[in-house]
Amino acid sequence: MADTGTISLFSYFKRKRNSSSTSSNSTSSSSPDPKKQKDNLEETFTDIKEAEEFEENMAEANIVEIISKEVEKKLEGIFDSLKEKIREEVKNVVENVMKRFDGLEKIVDKIEKENMELKRRLVELEQYGRRANVRIFGVKEETGEDCKTLVSHMLKNKLSLNINEKDIDAAHRLPQRAKDKPKPIIVRFFKRDHQEKVMRARKRLKQTGVSIAEDLCRDLLQLYNRVRNDSSRVLESWVWRGQIFIKDHRNEIHKVHYGQALDEMNLPVMRYQP
Repeated sequence: MADTGTISLFSYFKRKRNSSSTSSNSTSSSSPDPKKQKDNLEETFTDIKEAEEFEENMAEANIVEIISKEVEKKLEGIFDSLKEKIREEVKNVVENVMKRFDGLEKIVDKIEKENMELKRRLVELEQYGRRANVRIFGVKEETGEDCKTLVSHMLKNKLSLNINEKDIDAAHRLPQRAKDKPKPIIVRFFKRDHQEKVMRARKRLKQTGVSIAEDLCRDLLQLYNRVRNDSSRVLESWVWRGQIFIKDHRNEIHKVHYGQALDEMNLPVMRYQP
């Protein structure tokens, strides 16, 4: 269906045709000219034909425009529906992934706790195997020395302990990074009682340059070094029977287990003023 612009244009051609007919009739009444009448008729038919073609073209253009708009509306509806479906699908996928992730995170946490517990038991088991050991520091090295004899003499002379070579299962020097210090001696007694006697009597070695410590495994030794270097929370620290103890600034005594951080123990923190 043609719009108002098309109808107006078509009316223009009709008026033009009527104007031409009127002019032709007035001319013919005065002096009829067959040739001019023929030309006027041909011109009128041409105008009418052009108007009809123009109207048809405009009608087709309007139809195409209407169809395009309808198609565009349909496509917009389809796209909106697809976007909503995709949004819902993505939301569901994300929710499922997050649920699985939460489940995996809980599993990982559980495995980490179990691994830490297994590690703690292995450390305790390793330390248990060292319960009859001590490490002696500061004993001068001698050429061709026998560590068992050297240790038994030192224990008798400096600690007044009646521990002989027959009470010592093994004794030997350990590697030492500092070349200006004698290598420490690790000693294993046959009986744990002998180890405890030595540990109780070691305070007699103060100001002698010789010291005795329990033979801690590597993991516990690292833990002990961290603890005793934390002066803001630890007032004193010591080891007894392979276990680490600390005294905080409230003079309260705590046992520190492997895998336990001082932050978890709610210790008071001493702030030092410069």
